[in-house]
Amino acid sequence: MSTTLLTVLAVLMMATGAGFIYFIISANERPLPQGGVQWAATVVSTLLIVFSAFLLVLTVAPGEWSTAEVGGTDPRADEMNRPAPNFTFLTLDDDLEMSLADFKGKVVILNFWATWCAPCIAELPDLNRLQANYEDDGLAILTLSDETPDVLKAFEEDLPLKTVKGYLLEPQALPQPFRRTLEIRPTTYVIDRDGQIREFLKGAGNYTYFEQLIQPYLQPGLASR
Repeated sequence: MSTTLLTVLAVLMMATGAGFIYFIISANERPLPQGGVQWAATVVSTLLIVFSAFLLVLTVAPGEWSTAEVGGTDPRADEMNRPAPNFTFLTLDDDLEMSLADFKGKVVILNFWATWCAPCIAELPDLNRLQANYEDDGLAILTLSDETPDVLKAFEEDLPLKTVKGYLLEPQALPQPFRRTLEIRPTTYVIDRDGQIREFLKGAGNYTYFEQLIQPYLQPGLASR
Protein backbone atom coordinates (compact mmCIF):
# COMPACT_ATOMS: atom_id res chain seq x y z
CA MET A 1 0.00 0.00 0.00
CA SER A 2 1.40 3.41 -0.94
CA THR A 3 2.50 5.97 1.65
CA THR A 4 -0.12 8.44 0.46
CA LEU A 5 -2.97 5.94 0.76
CA LEU A 6 -1.85 4.96 4.27
CA THR A 7 -1.74 8.62 5.31
CA VAL A 8 -5.25 9.30 3.98
CA LEU A 9 -6.57 6.14 5.62
CA ALA A 10 -5.05 7.05 9.00
CA VAL A 11 -6.49 10.58 8.90
CA LEU A 12 -9.96 9.28 7.94
CA MET A 13 -9.89 6.74 10.78
CA MET A 14 -8.91 9.44 13.29
CA ALA A 15 -11.68 11.72 12.05
CA THR A 16 -14.20 8.87 12.23
CA GLY A 17 -13.23 8.02 15.81
CA ALA A 18 -13.37 11.64 16.94
CA GLY A 19 -16.69 12.20 15.18
CA PHE A 20 -18.23 9.13 16.80
CA ILE A 21 -17.17 10.25 20.28
CA TYR A 22 -18.69 13.68 19.66
CA PHE A 23 -21.92 12.07 18.44
CA ILE A 24 -22.11 9.91 21.56
CA ILE A 25 -21.65 12.66 24.14
CA SER A 26 -23.14 15.68 22.33
CA ALA A 27 -26.60 15.15 23.83
CA ASN A 28 -25.31 14.63 27.37
CA GLU A 29 -25.52 17.35 29.99
CA ARG A 30 -21.84 16.94 30.76
CA PRO A 31 -19.24 16.21 28.06
CA LEU A 32 -18.75 12.66 29.35
CA PRO A 33 -20.14 9.27 28.33
CA GLN A 34 -23.10 7.98 30.35
CA GLY A 35 -23.89 4.34 30.87
CA GLY A 36 -22.04 1.22 29.86
CA VAL A 37 -22.87 1.39 26.17
CA GLN A 38 -21.58 4.94 25.76
CA TRP A 39 -18.44 4.18 27.73
CA ALA A 40 -17.74 1.06 25.66
CA ALA A 41 -18.28 2.95 22.39
CA THR A 42 -16.03 5.78 23.61
CA VAL A 43 -13.24 3.37 24.55
CA VAL A 44 -13.43 1.63 21.16
CA SER A 45 -13.38 4.99 19.35
CA THR A 46 -10.42 6.16 21.44
CA LEU A 47 -8.50 2.99 20.58
CA LEU A 48 -9.25 3.62 16.90
CA ILE A 49 -7.85 7.15 17.18
CA VAL A 50 -4.71 5.92 18.97
CA PHE A 51 -4.13 3.18 16.40
CA SER A 52 -4.64 5.65 13.54
CA ALA A 53 -2.18 8.11 15.10
CA PHE A 54 0.37 5.32 15.45
CA LEU A 55 -0.14 4.36 11.81
CA LEU A 56 0.31 8.00 10.76
CA VAL A 57 3.58 8.28 12.71
CA LEU A 58 4.91 5.13 11.07
CA THR A 59 3.91 6.43 7.65
CA VAL A 60 5.66 9.80 7.89
CA ALA A 61 8.64 8.62 9.94
CA PRO A 62 12.02 8.24 8.24
CA GLY A 63 12.10 5.22 5.96
CA GLU A 64 14.54 2.37 6.06
CA TRP A 65 17.45 1.32 3.87
CA SER A 66 16.46 -0.96 1.06
CA THR A 67 17.91 -3.08 -1.68
CA ALA A 68 14.70 -4.71 -2.81
CA GLU A 69 14.12 -7.77 -4.91
CA VAL A 70 13.80 -7.51 -8.65
CA GLY A 71 10.37 -6.22 -9.56
CA GLY A 72 9.92 -4.12 -6.43
CA THR A 73 9.90 -0.35 -6.27
CA ASP A 74 13.34 -0.12 -4.64
CA PRO A 75 16.67 -0.16 -6.46
CA ARG A 76 18.19 -3.60 -6.87
CA ALA A 77 21.46 -4.36 -5.18
CA ASP A 78 23.27 -4.27 -8.51
CA GLU A 79 22.01 -0.71 -9.12
CA MET A 80 23.60 0.68 -5.97
CA ASN A 81 27.20 1.89 -5.77
CA ARG A 82 27.18 2.42 -9.52
CA PRO A 83 27.16 5.55 -11.70
CA ALA A 84 23.80 7.31 -11.57
CA PRO A 85 22.21 7.27 -15.05
CA ASN A 86 21.85 10.72 -16.49
CA PHE A 87 18.52 12.37 -17.31
CA THR A 88 17.21 15.87 -17.98
CA PHE A 89 14.58 18.01 -16.29
CA LEU A 90 13.28 21.56 -16.54
CA THR A 91 13.78 24.09 -13.76
CA LEU A 92 10.57 25.40 -12.26
CA ASP A 93 11.52 29.08 -12.22
CA ASP A 94 12.70 29.56 -15.80
CA ASP A 95 12.14 26.29 -17.71
CA LEU A 96 15.88 25.89 -18.16
CA GLU A 97 16.86 22.38 -19.20
CA MET A 98 19.33 20.81 -16.80
CA SER A 99 20.68 17.31 -16.30
CA LEU A 100 21.79 15.26 -13.35
CA ALA A 101 25.29 15.23 -14.84
CA ASP A 102 25.45 19.02 -14.38
CA PHE A 103 25.90 18.41 -10.65
CA LYS A 104 28.89 16.08 -10.83
CA GLY A 105 31.44 17.21 -8.27
CA LYS A 106 28.71 17.90 -5.72
CA VAL A 107 27.00 15.62 -3.25
CA VAL A 108 23.44 15.35 -4.58
CA ILE A 109 20.26 14.60 -2.71
CA LEU A 110 17.85 13.59 -5.47
CA ASN A 111 14.31 13.78 -4.11
CA PHE A 112 11.20 12.76 -6.06
CA TRP A 113 8.06 14.27 -4.53
CA ALA A 114 4.52 15.49 -5.30
CA THR A 115 2.16 18.13 -3.93
CA TRP A 116 -0.47 15.45 -3.15
CA CYS A 117 1.99 13.55 -0.95
CA ALA A 118 1.69 14.49 2.74
CA PRO A 119 5.02 12.90 3.80
CA CYS A 120 6.74 14.76 0.94
CA ILE A 121 5.40 18.09 2.16
CA ALA A 122 6.40 17.28 5.74
CA GLU A 123 10.07 16.84 4.80
CA LEU A 124 10.42 19.83 2.45
CA PRO A 125 11.19 22.44 5.16
CA ASP A 126 14.01 20.21 6.42
CA LEU A 127 15.38 19.86 2.88
CA ASN A 128 15.24 23.65 2.53
CA ARG A 129 17.23 24.08 5.75
CA LEU A 130 19.71 21.39 4.79
CA GLN A 131 20.37 23.09 1.44
CA ALA A 132 20.94 26.44 3.12
CA ASN A 133 23.31 25.01 5.72
CA TYR A 134 25.41 22.79 3.46
CA GLU A 135 25.38 24.49 0.08
CA ASP A 136 28.85 25.96 0.67
CA ASP A 137 30.13 22.46 1.49
CA GLY A 138 29.15 21.19 -1.93
CA LEU A 139 25.60 19.91 -1.38
CA ALA A 140 22.94 20.20 -4.09
CA ILE A 141 19.38 19.11 -3.34
CA LEU A 142 17.19 18.41 -6.36
CA THR A 143 13.45 18.25 -5.67
CA LEU A 144 11.72 16.94 -8.79
CA SER A 145 8.08 16.19 -9.56
CA ASP A 146 6.14 14.92 -12.57
CA GLU A 147 3.34 17.42 -11.94
CA THR A 148 2.70 20.44 -14.15
CA PRO A 149 4.53 23.73 -13.57
CA ASP A 150 1.26 25.50 -12.74
CA VAL A 151 0.50 23.05 -9.91
CA LEU A 152 4.03 23.29 -8.52
CA LYS A 153 4.14 27.09 -8.69
CA ALA A 154 0.79 27.35 -6.91
CA PHE A 155 2.16 25.13 -4.15
CA GLU A 156 5.27 27.29 -3.85
CA GLU A 157 3.16 30.28 -2.87
CA ASP A 158 2.62 28.53 0.47
CA LEU A 159 5.98 26.80 0.82
CA PRO A 160 8.80 28.29 -1.28
CA LEU A 161 11.52 25.79 -2.13
CA LYS A 162 15.18 26.73 -1.63
CA THR A 163 16.38 23.62 -3.43
CA VAL A 164 17.05 23.07 -7.13
CA LYS A 165 13.40 22.61 -8.05
CA GLY A 166 12.27 21.12 -11.31
CA TYR A 167 9.70 19.05 -13.14
CA LEU A 168 9.78 16.09 -15.49
CA LEU A 169 8.10 16.39 -18.85
CA GLU A 170 8.37 12.67 -19.57
CA PRO A 171 8.73 10.72 -16.33
CA GLN A 172 8.25 7.48 -18.25
CA ALA A 173 11.54 8.24 -20.00
CA LEU A 174 13.50 8.28 -16.75
CA PRO A 175 16.18 5.60 -16.61
CA GLN A 176 16.11 2.91 -13.97
CA PRO A 177 16.22 2.85 -11.03
CA PHE A 178 14.63 6.30 -10.92
CA ARG A 179 11.57 5.48 -13.04
CA ARG A 180 10.69 2.47 -10.90
CA THR A 181 10.79 4.37 -7.64
CA LEU A 182 8.42 7.08 -8.92
CA GLU A 183 5.68 4.63 -7.97
CA ILE A 184 6.11 5.73 -4.34
CA ARG A 185 6.68 9.27 -3.05
CA PRO A 186 8.84 10.50 -1.56
CA THR A 187 11.89 8.57 -2.67
CA THR A 188 15.36 9.96 -2.20
CA TYR A 189 18.83 9.09 -3.48
CA VAL A 190 22.21 10.28 -2.29
CA ILE A 191 24.75 10.54 -5.11
CA ASP A 192 28.39 11.23 -4.29
CA ARG A 193 30.75 13.71 -5.94
CA ASP A 194 31.83 11.11 -8.49
CA GLY A 195 28.23 10.54 -9.60
CA GLN A 196 27.80 7.18 -7.84
CA ILE A 197 24.47 6.17 -6.25
CA ARG A 198 25.31 5.56 -2.59
CA GLU A 199 22.11 5.64 -0.55
CA PHE A 200 18.38 5.20 -1.04
CA LEU A 201 15.46 6.17 1.17
CA LYS A 202 11.84 5.20 0.62
CA GLY A 203 9.55 7.44 2.64
CA ALA A 204 10.08 10.75 4.39
CA GLY A 205 13.22 11.75 6.26
CA ASN A 206 13.92 14.58 8.66
CA TYR A 207 16.78 17.06 9.01
CA THR A 208 18.91 14.96 11.36
CA TYR A 209 18.42 11.83 9.30
CA PHE A 210 19.48 13.48 6.04
CA GLU A 211 22.35 15.28 7.74
CA GLN A 212 23.80 12.02 9.01
CA LEU A 213 23.26 10.50 5.59
CA ILE A 214 25.31 13.04 3.64
CA GLN A 215 28.12 13.72 6.12
CA PRO A 216 30.46 10.92 4.92
CA TYR A 217 30.24 12.13 1.33
CA LEU A 218 30.72 15.84 2.05
CA GLN A 219 34.11 15.30 3.66
CA PRO A 220 37.05 15.98 1.30
CA GLY A 221 38.56 12.80 -0.04
CA LEU A 222 35.55 10.72 0.96
CA ALA A 223 33.47 10.86 -2.18
CA SER A 224 32.83 7.16 -1.76
CA ARG A 225 33.17 4.61 0.95
